[in-house]
Amino acid sequence: MSCCLCHDETAPVLVFRAHGSSLVRCRRCGLVRVLPMPAPEAALALYDAAYFEDARHGYVDYLADEPVFRAEFRRRLRVVQAAGGHGMLLDVGCASGALLREAERAGFTASGIEPSAEMAELAAARTGCPVRAGSIEAALVAAARYDVITLFDVLEHLVDPVPVLRKLQLGLMPGGLLAVTVPDFGGLWARVSGPRWPFVTPWEHLLYFTRRTLRAALCTAGFQDVHFAHAHTPLSFGTLASKVPLLGAVLPSALRHRGFGLPMGTLYALARSAPLERR
Repeated sequence: MSCCLCHDETAPVLVFRAHGSSLVRCRRCGLVRVLPMPAPEAALALYDAAYFEDARHGYVDYLADEPVFRAEFRRRLRVVQAAGGHGMLLDVGCASGALLREAERAGFTASGIEPSAEMAELAAARTGCPVRAGSIEAALVAAARYDVITLFDVLEHLVDPVPVLRKLQLGLMPGGLLAVTVPDFGGLWARVSGPRWPFVTPWEHLLYFTRRTLRAALCTAGFQDVHFAHAHTPLSFGTLASKVPLLGAVLPSALRHRGFGLPMGTLYALARSAPLERR
């Protein structure tokens, strides 16, 4: 199978094996991906309501931990606003609507897309924002409608990211802003941890980006003015306890859904859509 970023068909280099899968690096562009890559429909089947309450496949309890995520979303939206972001915002992979709530509070007119039908219904009911159920691969995105699109912790789940990024680029107003986060496979934490890095979860994380490969994906899709900002990795004490059994044994229940932002582990990129004449 050729590289989904540069389409190089040369046999990739093995990075390591983990959880019954191989992570391989493209010899040409350097993108790390899972091998074998699942079919798109198989990858999408994972994202139902259970994904948000089952630590073996997704989150320990996303709804209960939502305040931890909302605190980080507020920080990320401040970065968007500092870059001039305003107006109509589309959140791709909006889950229960945590970012939609924060976006509305910050003055945006927000809407979302969410692959889990149950979570999309919940997000719409809780926020009052329009939320479409379905995958971003299949969604119809109106041309030149949005001023800002947020794509937080989504790109690494996709089988073929560049066509999705192209669709989102066309959905932005000329000069509109895309804000995207992915786990930072090029960071010190990932490099030291290797296959033990917590974000090496090949059943859901299919692609492993560095600054170089995330920039390449965005530029290949037609974005420009790509630059990186700092983001935290939101972490609840309950999620941490699920990884550290000793902590789980002593952690008071009142603290399980509180948390903090780790100052590492996440890449945060902002990029502009091309002017209309260059599309």
